[in-house]
Amino acid sequence: MSKDLRFRSGGQLLPSCDGAWKQQQHGGAVAWMRLDSKHSRGLWALVALVVVLLLVSSVWQANDSSVQADGARLNGAITGGEVSSSIGRSRSKGSRSGSSLGSIKAEKAAFLALHGKQYGYNGWLDKNWQREVGDRLGSTLRHYLDFTAAALVTKSHLAAANELLQSATFSNPHSRSPCGMKTSQALEEAMQLVLEFFNADPKQYTVIWTSGATQGLKMIGEYFPWTSGPSWTCSRAVPAGGVSDTAVGTASKCGPVAADAQSTTPQSSHFVYLRSNHKSVLGIGGYARERGVTLSCVDEDGMVQWLSSSDSADGGADGSSQGTPLLQPAAAGSNVTYSLVAYPPKDNLEGRLYDWSWVAKVHAKSTPSHRWLVVADAASYVPTHPLDLSTVQPDFVPISFYKLFGFPTGLGALIARKESLSVLHKVYFGGGSVQDATAEDAWRLLSPAPTGFEDGTRDFLGITQLQFGFKQLQQLGGIEAIYAHTRSLQQWTYTALQQLRHGNGQSMVQLFGRHDDPSRQSCIFQFLVLQPDGAATSQVVVEDAAFDAGLAIRTGCMCNPGQCQFNLGIQPEEERTVSITGTDCSSGFMEVQRPAKNDSSQLVSVELPIGTIRASLGYLSTFEDCYALIDFLESTFKDGRTGRTVQKGL
Repeated sequence: MSKDLRFRSGGQLLPSCDGAWKQQQHGGAVAWMRLDSKHSRGLWALVALVVVLLLVSSVWQANDSSVQADGARLNGAITGGEVSSSIGRSRSKGSRSGSSLGSIKAEKAAFLALHGKQYGYNGWLDKNWQREVGDRLGSTLRHYLDFTAAALVTKSHLAAANELLQSATFSNPHSRSPCGMKTSQALEEAMQLVLEFFNADPKQYTVIWTSGATQGLKMIGEYFPWTSGPSWTCSRAVPAGGVSDTAVGTASKCGPVAADAQSTTPQSSHFVYLRSNHKSVLGIGGYARERGVTLSCVDEDGMVQWLSSSDSADGGADGSSQGTPLLQPAAAGSNVTYSLVAYPPKDNLEGRLYDWSWVAKVHAKSTPSHRWLVVADAASYVPTHPLDLSTVQPDFVPISFYKLFGFPTGLGALIARKESLSVLHKVYFGGGSVQDATAEDAWRLLSPAPTGFEDGTRDFLGITQLQFGFKQLQQLGGIEAIYAHTRSLQQWTYTALQQLRHGNGQSMVQLFGRHDDPSRQSCIFQFLVLQPDGAATSQVVVEDAAFDAGLAIRTGCMCNPGQCQFNLGIQPEEERTVSITGTDCSSGFMEVQRPAKNDSSQLVSVELPIGTIRASLGYLSTFEDCYALIDFLESTFKDGRTGRTVQKGL
């Protein structure tokens, strides 16, 4: 029995799919060696000895230039402003030949010279990161770049929450017992904390506790007073398998707002939503569609064009209300049609920022018979940007607290204008949401808002712990300091990504969003990794390599199918066909049939990437995290070192 080993200068041995060992293609001469079984023991012992000597030598060289601090871990330990991770140490004696990066020490010094006042909360982050976060990352994770998915939580936050639970007793707030009354008081205080954080007037806004932003959005879709079109009839058909429509057909296109939406006497309610919304916002369209409501999926240009049109009725030049109530009183609103606009002030995919002035401009389109309300999905916005609800006043603002400060999970809030809540039509009732009820006829009297919208017992233990998250943010300097911190890292990372080039000059990444305009872009980086010929690298390859390198990133469409598929050139009909037919896309690509460029009568097969890569920053992101991302991309993918690719889409 024998084995073949391929040795390539500077290369790496990789297992092939057939169980043999293949050499990764890095260039250089190949030396072949056949190991027969009778000589294998001695030769393997020699090889093992050489490997051990090489490892000892490399460790000795690395340690020679590292800074060792008491209690600091090798992977991800911040000591004196430097990261002692393997990635950081690899550059401690200078950068690679042809690299766009200098050593981490030099790069951070240059960064701090420009952004030292904005970065790191006056030294707090470098001093405390290891104790507050690093010790809990584990042995494989070194750099967390997925803050839009969930924020990290500090050790101090967890310790304070644990101490509270160990020192006090809380119980069901519906109970009048002493501990129940104490819980009710704690819930009131938590509500005030939320309103104060967003500078919301308690006379105008209230807080409905939810399991997260998604539940808040679901409540809006379910309770909204949709007016059906005149030709609408309720369908009793229930599509099998959870598919909205088994016929792929021809999909509608996202673009301008439907013409009837601009009418002062519309035939039905309208749901106008931006293409780059989260799936949880698109789900509101499920309720609207079931009620025969007109849906308008719009792109940014379509929204701007509609809001710039001259069909405003009660608004002034600045889009503000001119003395006319935003909403009709509930008792007199039977002849009023209500429509809804939904958009994210910061989308969770590209990190693009959308204008808060849209809120007032939408409200300004209201007439006495047709009222427009706005839901601003701020789940990804509020962790890194200030929101002042005294200056912008959307009707509904859903948020999730784990995205703000990591803990508790499964807890969110729907911050809502009280007058907007008055027009919602709530059907289901349970627990403390009713003041009284009878079994006969399912009669009920709803409790006043916000309690009337909270079915069942609230997460009182989680709500009582919110105080420690807000305290943590305040200790860092508040949301303004967090914005300045993430903005400084955003600027450096964008510049570094733009400088990534293959040897032939081809860009290594295709970056989406509006990074060319800092006022329109946040600290999210959505991109494709490109090969020297411009072809895309599979997201699967990038994700696996990132995990092996100790980086936590996100790949796919990040629950934002509209903008993601648009960026990748995937038509909605193609996406639906692939999903319904169960086509295997595990490689990270999908195959579609497109007309040939030179002959539209001929169809050719085209492979398109089905997802992208996202790196997102947050309040505990470090310079070392951003440096590690750039270093990883360059060392792994430059000049086609790694990754399966396909030709560009036609």
